[in-house]
Amino acid sequence: MTPDAEAGEGQSQDQKRPDRTSQLLRAFAENLDTERVSLAEIDRGLGDRGLGVLMAIFAVPNIFPSTVPFGNVITGIPMILLAAHLVLGWRQLVLPGSLARRSMAASTLKSFAPKLASVLARVEPLLRPRLTIVSSPVGERIIGVVALILSILSALPIPFGHMVPALALMVIGLGLIEHDGAAILVGAALGLVGAVIFALVVFGLAQGLNHFI
Repeated sequence: MTPDAEAGEGQSQDQKRPDRTSQLLRAFAENLDTERVSLAEIDRGLGDRGLGVLMAIFAVPNIFPSTVPFGNVITGIPMILLAAHLVLGWRQLVLPGSLARRSMAASTLKSFAPKLASVLARVEPLLRPRLTIVSSPVGERIIGVVALILSILSALPIPFGHMVPALALMVIGLGLIEHDGAAILVGAALGLVGAVIFALVVFGLAQGLNHFI
């Protein structure tokens, strides 16, 4: 093989995209050979994509009106912790020992993972690494501040005020999975809209309460 051919092959390997998150998730679940799997093991299995996956997952319940009083507060707290990881520049979860050792039945994960992977597989064709400056370490910290504000808004017990911020967080999480700066910026723009809607909702509630009093 000529040096040019070797260089071309090396360049091709360098440009080869990593496995999709849906494929990674399926493979991780299929290769489990224990009865239980801990949060730390799940985090290690997903690598630097775990933070984006978890952010997208935890955001979904708050996109819809809560059927449980203060239900958005319960699901919003993990979002605050995940956003704090971004602000600090941590792409993998840093968990206390007791929480890292918490585990779930491997059979449950094996049942749930394919369903989640199928959803991700539908979204992944829209995502690709681009505008990488947004997903750079410095860019992600700035986005982390935005995500932290949005996660706090999504966790506040304000009727309907949490829905658009949560949608924005889901889009940001999907962007983080594939280092898609365009998707992250779309999420941030949605977050701005969500913040305005949140402010209008709070203003309307305050006006209504003032009129009632």
